[in-house]
Amino acid sequence: MRKGSFSAAAKEIGVSQPSISNHVHGLENRFKTKLLIKSGYSVSATPALEKLLPKIRAVLALTEDLETELLDQKALGSGELRIGYSTYQLAIPKISSFMAQHPDITIEARALATSNILDLFDNGEIDVGFITAPEIPAELDGELLIRSPIAAVVAPHHPLASKETLSWKDIDALPLLQRESGSGTRRMFEAAATVASVRPRTILALGSWGSIATLIRSGVGIGIAMEAEITDRDGCVAVPIDDPALIANHFVVWPKHMAGVAAIEAFRQSLKVTEPLQD
Repeated sequence: MRKGSFSAAAKEIGVSQPSISNHVHGLENRFKTKLLIKSGYSVSATPALEKLLPKIRAVLALTEDLETELLDQKALGSGELRIGYSTYQLAIPKISSFMAQHPDITIEARALATSNILDLFDNGEIDVGFITAPEIPAELDGELLIRSPIAAVVAPHHPLASKETLSWKDIDALPLLQRESGSGTRRMFEAAATVASVRPRTILALGSWGSIATLIRSGVGIGIAMEAEITDRDGCVAVPIDDPALIANHFVVWPKHMAGVAAIEAFRQSLKVTEPLQD
């Protein structure tokens, strides 16, 4: 209506004149309503269309707003990312690096056991997860962040601190402090123990590594953790366990159908930036 003819409208949009005519005729046929009056090469609105034009303009304006917002998200000018992480020492540096690169993206990050993170993926409640597992679950895509031995963790003054390695026989006699049952590290450790015919004696299960480290320093028990999650700040010593199967894979994962989302693709790219582990 603004251009006054099918050919002028077609030229502005960049399509053929018959394409414009066919679309308009299809619309008229669908609703059994005449919308345009053609006079020579010009067109004008019927009374029915005149009544609809204000609403049509409002819909077009809203469509333009939506397209602008979507393009803004594609360019990462806005948007949000929901992240679940099981090991803050590995996840927080990566999250911090991403936030520095994309300050306009809203981040929601939650500390959870690996099994809980996978449950949240099933419910559609998170977009990215840092998990410890033997491999990436079939329904997810992702990248390996680090491979780390699972070790016994003691205070520096503990008699075991001077040992080069521990055997499963040694482990069998120790009071252990472990993460909760949904922890990927704990599941891998206990699976390896079962193969070695050892039944670990876990005296306390805790939800955070910080709590475990505090109890280790207090002499309450021996911790089980990935060597990669132990920092100088913890004041603890990792003692290797003599079992080549005790290697944990720590992955960053996301749903396969979300791999093309701009924020997730940007997060994947940001993983390539090397950052020091945070204390």
